[in-house]
Amino acid sequence: MRLDEKDFHNDVVRLDLLEESDRARLEASGAVKSMWDWMPVIPTGTSFHAYFDFMLALKQQGTIIPFSVTRQSDGAFAGVIAYLDVSRTHRRVGVGYIWHPPDMRGTVVPVATQMAMIGRAFGARMRRIELPIAAANERAIRALERLGARKEGVLRRYVRLADGSWGDLAVLSLVDAEIRGAIDLLKDRVAEMQLA
Repeated sequence: MRLDEKDFHNDVVRLDLLEESDRARLEASGAVKSMWDWMPVIPTGTSFHAYFDFMLALKQQGTIIPFSVTRQSDGAFAGVIAYLDVSRTHRRVGVGYIWHPPDMRGTVVPVATQMAMIGRAFGARMRRIELPIAAANERAIRALERLGARKEGVLRRYVRLADGSWGDLAVLSLVDAEIRGAIDLLKDRVAEMQLA
């Protein structure tokens, strides 16, 4: 299995490689305003279009593998997510650049998206999944820790944010059996949320 293979879905979400055609969907989704809470400065500027162009350029270079997320039940745009810093030699990959529309947060969509991403990484024989996240995003850190991810530390003043401030980056990871445990936990959560 490859990380960028097509036909990437489960019962809840479908993930498609990010394309130019996703620009309008992302721009109209409400992401633009809320993304800037955690968005780092990028070399080409801090506008939405600069960000989107940058994502497509990194995809072309093979630095990241970005996806658009679609909710299966109604075809609604459900966010973006990416694989980062892929090292097939060392069997490690990061998961980041995650954003879901506000109305989908707290629903089965983010859980199913994480399940898809972690499951595919495991299927691609990755032995380490890194989960970099803004250290100030305590809610997301707690959610990852509930999956079994371990916080390895905080990189202080690691990134300059779009608003000009400096942000610390927390690094969490899942390794070896922790990955399988996280997948099982996510499957259980998705099943519970679908029944609720």
